[in-house]
Amino acid sequence: MKYFLLALNCMILLYACSAKNVAADPDSSVMYERFQKMLESKDSANAEKLKNELIMKYPDSKETFEFAVEDFYAKLYPAWTDDSLKVIIIKDLMKKYKTTTWRRTMYQYLINSISAIKNLTEMDKYLDSFIEEFPEDYLPYTTSARYHYIDCGDTVKALDCAMTGYSYCRNYPKLDHYFTKEWELEKRSAPISAVSYLAEILIDKKEYEKAVSVLYDVIDNIVLGTDDETTLCKPYYLLGKAFFKKGDKDKAKTYFAKCLIEGDSWKVWSLCDSLYSEVSKLKTSPEILEDIRKSSGFSELVYNDITETEGLKNITASRVAWGDYDSDGYQDMLLDGRRLLKNLSGKGFYDISSLAFPDTNAANGGLWADLDNDGDLDIFTKDPETVRLNDSGVFKRSHDYIRDNGISTEGAGMADFDRDGYIDVYLANYENSSGFERDQIFFGRENHMSDETASSGILPSDDKNRAGRGVSASDFDSDGDNDIYVSNYRLTDNFLLQNSGTGNFSHIAKEKNVPGIETEAWYGHTIGSEWGDIDNDGDLDLVTANLAHPRYIDFSNMTMLYENSGAPDFKFTDIRRSAGIRYYETHSEPAFGDLNNDGFLDLYINCVYENRRSFLYLNNGNKTFKDITYLSGTRHFNGWGVAFADIDNDGDLDILAAGGNVQLFRNDTPKIGNWLEVKVTGKDHSDAIGTRLKLFNETVSLIREIQGGKGSTNQHSLVQHFGLGREFNHFKLEVTFPSGTKRTVDVPEVNRIITIRE
Repeated sequence: MKYFLLALNCMILLYACSAKNVAADPDSSVMYERFQKMLESKDSANAEKLKNELIMKYPDSKETFEFAVEDFYAKLYPAWTDDSLKVIIIKDLMKKYKTTTWRRTMYQYLINSISAIKNLTEMDKYLDSFIEEFPEDYLPYTTSARYHYIDCGDTVKALDCAMTGYSYCRNYPKLDHYFTKEWELEKRSAPISAVSYLAEILIDKKEYEKAVSVLYDVIDNIVLGTDDETTLCKPYYLLGKAFFKKGDKDKAKTYFAKCLIEGDSWKVWSLCDSLYSEVSKLKTSPEILEDIRKSSGFSELVYNDITETEGLKNITASRVAWGDYDSDGYQDMLLDGRRLLKNLSGKGFYDISSLAFPDTNAANGGLWADLDNDGDLDIFTKDPETVRLNDSGVFKRSHDYIRDNGISTEGAGMADFDRDGYIDVYLANYENSSGFERDQIFFGRENHMSDETASSGILPSDDKNRAGRGVSASDFDSDGDNDIYVSNYRLTDNFLLQNSGTGNFSHIAKEKNVPGIETEAWYGHTIGSEWGDIDNDGDLDLVTANLAHPRYIDFSNMTMLYENSGAPDFKFTDIRRSAGIRYYETHSEPAFGDLNNDGFLDLYINCVYENRRSFLYLNNGNKTFKDITYLSGTRHFNGWGVAFADIDNDGDLDILAAGGNVQLFRNDTPKIGNWLEVKVTGKDHSDAIGTRLKLFNETVSLIREIQGGKGSTNQHSLVQHFGLGREFNHFKLEVTFPSGTKRTVDVPEVNRIITIRE
């Protein structure tokens, strides 16, 4: 509950801060200022009296609107799962706030709860009241159409309301005090909502031509962009249904396919496999996907879900990490830092957790690194913070290295920040009941780690903690050392920590334009971030995955794709919109990798919460991306962690997505490009984390970095993968180790795995 209230307070404060931007009654503003001063002086009794006086005297004011928002969420949230109680609470609030425009939102929640408790008499009453109060607004009419049709079975009244809502959906008045961007987001999607209810009723009445006509009208004229989460999935579904009912199976099949490809926000309309199955006579989802691939001529990137066949059925995890713990040349799977599955030479996975972890292992995320420099991979875990040293495949906890910090740690990332030959770890710490936690950094030493938080410069100059979520280390400025990007949540700014070369850091996020976009001192809810050179210009770009609720969209950052300007400034510009990466409310964890071996990094983004879909964006090679999630076969729901590895050593990257049940997607693209994979080992240790690789010839130049974790404690394979497209000419590989040592080797042949030692 405290998480919700923190976010709620952010929203309420933003409404208050933004009040000056909206015309307000001078007297109500004066009263509101007095109210705020009373709160500051902790005179709560008189503050409450003044608040009620303001509400009574100025019921339509901006200040009353803010009070209504605050009371609504604060009082409703404790009763969120009790619809009967919610009905009582909202009715009381509507008596208190008799004319404020926030009643539009109150009606939506009230009617939904009345529907849940099946009180049809009350529903009819409040649906009529909703229309009476907002007679020129599409929403009360489409809402009435929905409930009259579904709950009451009154098709006549439902159709009348649906037609009226449809007539208003493109031109209805903006209500005072609602945030502009949030309102515009709804307005762009309103025609889809309105036409869908209308078309459903028309199809039910067998008026197929009318249904097709209104659906085409919206599809042909609606303008949605990269800032819109809404898709055309439902109109496509309904078109398919209308044509199916008419007996035109070819067109029905076409639009059901479009529906599946488009996808929707809540895993509702995109699950029309049953109707596609009836039209096509195909029985399973894989068969349907293959049929749609063939009919659309798609073969750019083909994955198959091999979760069950590889022994991973019903395995749950949130964070994933790939590493070859036994040095047999195959990538093994670490889930949440506490479950280890051995790769059986590319032919499946076997759970060896009970053998690998002889003592209790209650972790919530883990990463691979050679922490004791003995030539094999060890494990660092968070929550609790532990180091588990690898002893011939048995991971024993070493209390000499680090002990649990006793606080909530969301993100961990590793590299040799002070370049002394030992792996260091940065912890992005989250929050407790009192507020946000302070981040920490530990430097690796011989047989132990040293807490260098106070002396390293990682703490912000304003001495205020942030809600840490993720850690992504890289050499963003190409000066030979590893810098740190910290993803922060709770509308706080993100950190970019520039390394001096010795493990001393400076905060430069604002200077480089990557803290997020500031609105009245608020930023965004960043979860995971990752570095990668998306345009092959020799420097690392950055993606930050932001969870952004529509009702906070005016001050909460959307996901950002930052292009690095390169030397000498190394400043960043957000190009998400022009790149074609769409806004989605629950983006959580991104991952870069060249999945089709064309030489350009593609982007996978997982999305958290039940029924929320993932995205796979194919890099077009010109700083733009194309959504191919459904056609590629990589859709995952309720995702958190995601990481890539070549599990069968066949030269292409496979995908492990987590959050709820894990899913393993094998890359089976038929015409994959050329490739090279490089395993690197350091002078004194096996992981070579922080090493930069540059592969080039006369026409191609690609860079990769070996990561000690990314995002919210996930990790790609340490083996670096280069897609080369049609290039096969003689390459050179330049390897820059964290120590500063450089090696350049000839690579006369591709489509193979090579090993480079410092």
